[in-house]
Amino acid sequence: MIDWRVENGKDIYSEEGWYFPSFIIQEYLIPLVNVGHKYIDEYNDTKFTKDDCMRIKGNIEYLLDSKYFDQKKTIKYDSFSKGVQLIDSEEIKDCLLKLYSAADYALETQGILKYYGD
Repeated sequence: MIDWRVENGKDIYSEEGWYFPSFIIQEYLIPLVNVGHKYIDEYNDTKFTKDDCMRIKGNIEYLLDSKYFDQKKTIKYDSFSKGVQLIDSEEIKDCLLKLYSAADYALETQGILKYYGD
């Protein structure tokens, strides 16, 4: 699974909860928050610049402001490998807020947000 960290020169920063809590949530959210990367490598680092972080925050604001996840307790998602899965909406919102926090921190510190896989 992907976790995210902010790099600023040689300094690397991360907080508890800065990751996708499951492969299903990761698979579901990556296309929703993607800012135009042709490919997001789930097993290596993918870098997000200042402009990318601003777009990530905008995508997350849109998803949360739409109240879509407030209207449903669970989201049905047809995953690539496990068929139809139910994802808890609160878990999705929590993950989005933590990713927002990571992107915000990258902007505040003029760092780069990086995705790291295991």
